[in-house]
Amino acid sequence: MLTSPGMSLLSPGRIRALRATGLLEVEGVDALDRLTKLAARMLDAPTALVSLVDTDRQRFPSAYGLSGELEETRQTPLSHSYCKHVVEDSAPLVVADARLDERLRDNPAIADYNAIAYAGIPLHSPDGHVLGSFCVMDTQPRTWTPDNLDVLRDLAEAAESEVALRLVQAEQTISSARMNAVINGTHDAYISTDLSGTVIAWNAAAERMFGYDTPDALGRNIADLIIPERFRAMHLAGLGRVRATGESQLSGHHMRVEAMTSSGREFPAEMTLQVVEEPGGTVCHAFLTDITGRLVAAAEMEQQRQKADDEHAFLEAVLDSVDVGIAACDADGNLTFLNRAAREVTGRPASPNTPIQEWADVYTNVYELDGRTAMTDMPLTRAFRGEAVHGQHMLIKSRDSWRRFLTNGRRVETADDRQLGAVVAFHDITEAYRAEELRRARHAVAQVLSEATNAKDASIEAVAVITKALGWQVGEYWQVSEDRRTIARHSSYTAGDHDLSAFSNDLPLDFERGEGLPGLVWARNGEVWWNTGERPADMLDMGRAALREVGMRVAVGVPVHSGRRAIGVLAFYTDRELPYDPDLAGMLDAVGAHLGRFVERRWAEDMSLMLADARRNFDRIVQQVNDYVWTVEAMPGGEPPRLVYGSPTASGVFGGPIEEGRTPTLTERVHPDDAEIMMSFHNALAAGEHAEMECRIVGFDGVTRWIWTRAASRWEGDQFFVDGLSTDVTDRHELSERRERLLEQEREQVEQLRQLDRMKDELSAVVIHELRNPVGVIKAYTEVLLESPALAEAERKQATVVDRTTRHLQELVDDLLDLARLDAGHISIDPAPMAAGGVLREVVDNHQLSAAAKNLTVHATIKPDLAVYADPQRLRQALDNLLSNAIKYTPEGGTVSVTAEHDGESVVISISDTGIGIPAEQYPHLFSRFFRASNATKAGIKGTGLGLAVTKAIIDAHEGTLTAAPAPGGGTEFTISLPAPVLDFDAAA
Repeated sequence: MLTSPGMSLLSPGRIRALRATGLLEVEGVDALDRLTKLAARMLDAPTALVSLVDTDRQRFPSAYGLSGELEETRQTPLSHSYCKHVVEDSAPLVVADARLDERLRDNPAIADYNAIAYAGIPLHSPDGHVLGSFCVMDTQPRTWTPDNLDVLRDLAEAAESEVALRLVQAEQTISSARMNAVINGTHDAYISTDLSGTVIAWNAAAERMFGYDTPDALGRNIADLIIPERFRAMHLAGLGRVRATGESQLSGHHMRVEAMTSSGREFPAEMTLQVVEEPGGTVCHAFLTDITGRLVAAAEMEQQRQKADDEHAFLEAVLDSVDVGIAACDADGNLTFLNRAAREVTGRPASPNTPIQEWADVYTNVYELDGRTAMTDMPLTRAFRGEAVHGQHMLIKSRDSWRRFLTNGRRVETADDRQLGAVVAFHDITEAYRAEELRRARHAVAQVLSEATNAKDASIEAVAVITKALGWQVGEYWQVSEDRRTIARHSSYTAGDHDLSAFSNDLPLDFERGEGLPGLVWARNGEVWWNTGERPADMLDMGRAALREVGMRVAVGVPVHSGRRAIGVLAFYTDRELPYDPDLAGMLDAVGAHLGRFVERRWAEDMSLMLADARRNFDRIVQQVNDYVWTVEAMPGGEPPRLVYGSPTASGVFGGPIEEGRTPTLTERVHPDDAEIMMSFHNALAAGEHAEMECRIVGFDGVTRWIWTRAASRWEGDQFFVDGLSTDVTDRHELSERRERLLEQEREQVEQLRQLDRMKDELSAVVIHELRNPVGVIKAYTEVLLESPALAEAERKQATVVDRTTRHLQELVDDLLDLARLDAGHISIDPAPMAAGGVLREVVDNHQLSAAAKNLTVHATIKPDLAVYADPQRLRQALDNLLSNAIKYTPEGGTVSVTAEHDGESVVISISDTGIGIPAEQYPHLFSRFFRASNATKAGIKGTGLGLAVTKAIIDAHEGTLTAAPAPGGGTEFTISLPAPVLDFDAAA
């Protein structure tokens, strides 16, 4: 039965070495036959073999003692092989009786060839592969002695030497054949000579190149065959130097030589020479290549290159002479050309090593129309993709300006639709676009001013249209205050979809002179072009820190004049880096002057309208009120005062209509008992003071009225006037008397309520005090019962209920007692400097079990070194109340957060939860006694409503604050603010 050969049998390296020996096909090798014969004689063995193991058989290139079929075939299949085990194991195999050997007892060679005893030594190739074995066999069981095996190893080593020699010979034969095939197959002529110049090798390429057959060339001198006559003496001299020195300066070098054919035709050749020392002497090996075609092609290529260079230089000169920028790329997308105009604009030369995917990285000064977004899809890129680019706008930023370009481009193709690249031309339209932009802005402002009805609307609309026309982000109009102490933002306009509310909004904002851009324009009384990265030396303050935060890079302001005085400022802001533009600045100055003239004109018109309207309103108001408005002029020489103006409501003061021609005054109608009051009133007015009085006036109808008069005096030139207002306050006096009576009654009622409240507090304190003792006794006896081991389970449950209820009642009594003490001002608060962090962590740790019972997560973020001025025991009580409430009112799986940190001179402690929260309308009542939120009551959560009242009283006693608000994530957040201790280092020193 055939067995599968081991993996070592199939090793490619072993098979190559085995077949390279050439021993698989020979019938006998004398050197090996002598060794097998010697082995059989020295070991007294009937059979000795050299066995080589192939992939499917074993072959005996040498054998002694074979007979029959084996002697003829000299091979067996691997199923009959003992030697394969030597190869597989790479180790000797020694068997005294194959019939008893586990590996060989089933081998058919035992029955077919009577192979009983076996000893085999591995035969190695020089590179270590096991090719087979040198072995002996016996037909009888036999024990192989160590001497037998030593002899067998020595003979095997001799056999390995023969195998190695055959391998070397085979390798040399193969190498020689391979070399001849390479030499005869090469296109280069190969010639070998000795140092006398005699040809000893001549390949087929040399026959074709020089016209000599190999038999004709061999043995002849190389100088007579291929070297032109004018170079022969030089060649022979070189050979002489090599013979004399043993060295060649040309060996290993490539050189150009002149060669000659059998017909006498000379041609240029490229030769590689190697001078090698060989056993038969020094040999010169030369490879020659005819380079006639190469030189002709090179000359033609040089002519074409020169022609192309000339045409390229001409085209570049033409393109450099035009003002339109031109850029081109080749078929691989590499940028190959930028003309002079394009180089000046981009500031970079064209680099043939710049591929299409790197253009945006190299030319970083090319932007979209917003001036902020770098252009990633260049017009040349689009043209390279095959798009027709027509009228695309782009912005290019140079060192001192922004330029706008209009680009057109297309792909460059041959007649057979092969792409050669792409080209794009870009026209500078900056000046034309800027002129049109400024014209549109001026036109828009003029239209706004022509349609505006007042100065406020005009300034708002003018700022908006300029901001939109220029494509800037923010425009503002600022107005100088009437006292010229500040300049206030009058209107603001924001363009685009960016959130600039931190910088531009509707909130009131005013600056001092020199503060911010508006203040600086006001201080300079001229235009300001400000790169916001650096504050001007004469700017007092930047005004708004958000300027840089929102990305504003350039700010421009111009004054709005009234005459020579600035009455306002136009301010504009952009996030683009813009150099100074005199045309734009001039346009804004013109707009400012135009707006100033409009504001002056509108102000004058508005003031006139307002004055007329005010007069009408004054007359109408005076007619509607009961007050008597009057103006009198003091006359010289003791004459009675002249009534300059008297409102038609004088009857309310004088008790009847005034007869025409009469000029009643308060002085002549004053009650005699109030004459002194009138005199003091006159004296104050004469002294130039504002004066007022209340006195009784006897009317024309005989009724005495209380009149309240306010008046002020003024001089107009040499005339002295008094303006006054008189009001009948008789009803008020009566109401005042009635109010005094009511107030007296109210004071008596308040005093009675205070007495009742004190009696209530005293009764509450007595009841609370009387409750504490029995509650304490019940609690103590309940604890004794619970500690008794003899208490039955049912009674223990009942006692536990009593204990829990007693504890709840104890907490209620304590809370009521604390409230009573706080109301009476007797609570013991002993504040001192302390570390709040320790108390907070202790409170959080104490409530971890109750939080874990509801599967709540408690987060605590407590800053270090939190010193507060507080009573530790009372602070712990307040924190316990708040944290227990947060856990109580938070459903399972919720979160409770505790934070503590410094806030100025206070320490702020926040406790928030994700609980049921508190209805918004009930927050004002949260700290009232016995108050409970409606949703907590509906949820059935038990409580007394005293904990928060006690906590608020404790925090108030510490001169702190306690507030409650909805938590950001739902639920409620309580915030405690406590004063931090003030450390007086000077006193300590």
